[in-house]
Amino acid sequence: MSDYLQDRLVAAVGDHYLIEAEIGRGGMAAVYRALDLRLNRHVAIKLLPPDLAFNADVKTRFLREAQMAAQLNHPNIVPIYSVDERDGIVYFVMALVEGKTLAEHLHDIGRSSFDEVRRVIGDVGDALDYAHKKGVVHRDIKPDNIMLDRTSGRTMVTDFGIARAAVGDSRLTVTGVAVGTPAYMSPEQALGERDVDGRSDIYSLGVVAYQMLTGQQPFTAVNTPAMLVKHVSEAPRPIREKRPDTPEPIARAVETALAKKPEERWPDGAAFRDAIRATVVADAPAAPPRLEQLGATGFVQAPVPGGANTPPRSSGLGVHVRGNGPLFVLPPPPATAHPDDWRDWTQELRDRAADFREQRQLWRDRMREHRDVIRDQRSEYREIRRSGRDQDRRDDPQQSLEARVASFRRRMVGSLSTLLFLFGINMLTSPEFWWWLFPALGIGLSLFRRWSVLWSDGATLKQLFRRGPAGTPATIGDRGAGVPVPLPAPAPVVAPDPPLAGDAVLAGPHGPAVRRAVGDRIVIREVLAKLTPTERQMLPEIEPTVTALCDRIGSLATTLHTLDADVSGANLGVLDKRIGELKQEPDTPERERRLSLLERQRATVHDLLERRARLVVRFESACVALQNLKLDLVKLRSAGIDSALGDVTSATQEARALSRDIGHVLEAADEVRRL
Repeated sequence: MSDYLQDRLVAAVGDHYLIEAEIGRGGMAAVYRALDLRLNRHVAIKLLPPDLAFNADVKTRFLREAQMAAQLNHPNIVPIYSVDERDGIVYFVMALVEGKTLAEHLHDIGRSSFDEVRRVIGDVGDALDYAHKKGVVHRDIKPDNIMLDRTSGRTMVTDFGIARAAVGDSRLTVTGVAVGTPAYMSPEQALGERDVDGRSDIYSLGVVAYQMLTGQQPFTAVNTPAMLVKHVSEAPRPIREKRPDTPEPIARAVETALAKKPEERWPDGAAFRDAIRATVVADAPAAPPRLEQLGATGFVQAPVPGGANTPPRSSGLGVHVRGNGPLFVLPPPPATAHPDDWRDWTQELRDRAADFREQRQLWRDRMREHRDVIRDQRSEYREIRRSGRDQDRRDDPQQSLEARVASFRRRMVGSLSTLLFLFGINMLTSPEFWWWLFPALGIGLSLFRRWSVLWSDGATLKQLFRRGPAGTPATIGDRGAGVPVPLPAPAPVVAPDPPLAGDAVLAGPHGPAVRRAVGDRIVIREVLAKLTPTERQMLPEIEPTVTALCDRIGSLATTLHTLDADVSGANLGVLDKRIGELKQEPDTPERERRLSLLERQRATVHDLLERRARLVVRFESACVALQNLKLDLVKLRSAGIDSALGDVTSATQEARALSRDIGHVLEAADEVRRL
């Protein structure tokens, strides 16, 4: 098929162009590299295949595409040189961009740097703003239609193959048919709405920016209908969750472009471009400008960051203020001396100056908030250090009583030594005035306060002056009964278990059950710790079973929390209401398509609700199984290992089986969420 098309094209244009090779093929056109023999330059020829050219509507749409694209004259749009129809071949000639597409570039590097995102998205936004003002909507913005010129480094938008005039009576695009690439379609495109304006391209460009920042598209699906439903009803994961180092202004600008409602997005490409490029700040304070650096406006002129080859005529000149803060971008001066052009340039300069003042004030407010946060953190740090020093001066209440008594004994001996030293100095220097009694009174009050705390915790004077033999556990006397009680051994230090669920889950309706499961796990571990090694060997599977069951409970709670946020019976009721309203409308192709989408979405929501009900049953069963296992172990501790071993073994086996079943359910739920 490729040789046949090339032969037909050579026969049609052989007098003027030398066809070299095919460089691409799309849904309704093929592109060839050729040499313009008259001007001695390489061009790209876009050809409508003959099997489509016989259709008058398709041919008219193709020629209209070329006519609209030929009207666009912008440095970031691939220009059209000529349009022609010869020997049944419909084609147009456009500039050849030596380089690669953004899709190929992202495939090589994974994700882009922030400077590259500012440059590429800013240039494409500038091109779309120009096209929209000319009445042209691209309708298929995606990485494959964004070229990166290897020589100049420019970003160029190509393939206005499915664009149409935003105004006019002739509408060649069939109403109710979604035109574009599903992964980058706007919600209004997915619904096949009749009036699609430039804000649809802003959404598609936001999807491209999301992919450049995170290395992934915001939505993934196994088929086209599922992808369209996600664009209409689901919100993408926040950018800073996938790439935490993303500057907040960039993430906010892209997420605004991805708003579901057109009126909530950026109004035009220029606003999106300015929002992306306004995030540029200086890396270090700039040196004072020399006299020769100052232009007629009194500003320091420097290229806008975002690429050494960025054309000045498309982005203007940038000015760093105080070397730190927002960037003021000067508009390029007009190329002509017409007064109207200079009047427009002056007005644009005033508008940008006003925007810059607002951005500078916003930046100052953020810096002030940043300083307040640092001040609060420093105060908190000083408070922590102060409390730590105070804690060092006091006895640790978490220590055992025997250790605290020994510490008091050492402190008392040191205090008596100090008093004896002061008494000797007093007798040698001024025996007629006993000044050593004053420090003795302060030291004595401190020792009395500490001893009162120990006495209230059960220490006795006998324990204070008598130390137990080495190698035997120390004992203390009970103040009420005088019965010696052995001191408990200090608990071993173990690493804390990771939380079963996040804070949002614990604050939700399933949080009490998760906390109860954590308490049951603690009780079970305490019972197992008190068993002898021989008894513990008789129950080898309890510890891993309890751990697995608790993990399952946490996973089920997290999954249920997510499903509660995504789907509910209210969603089903809203869909039923919308389906009922559509069924009452007149029978049209658009109505049938929207009704099919809504019914498919309702079936998906209904399936998720059924799966949630099954997960609730599994969650409750897992909690009950863990409680039964805890009760059986408590029974084991009180009744003895031989009499309760059968109950514990059966409960363990039941819990292990339930854990395996829950694992299968969670895997199925994950698969449903991916769909």
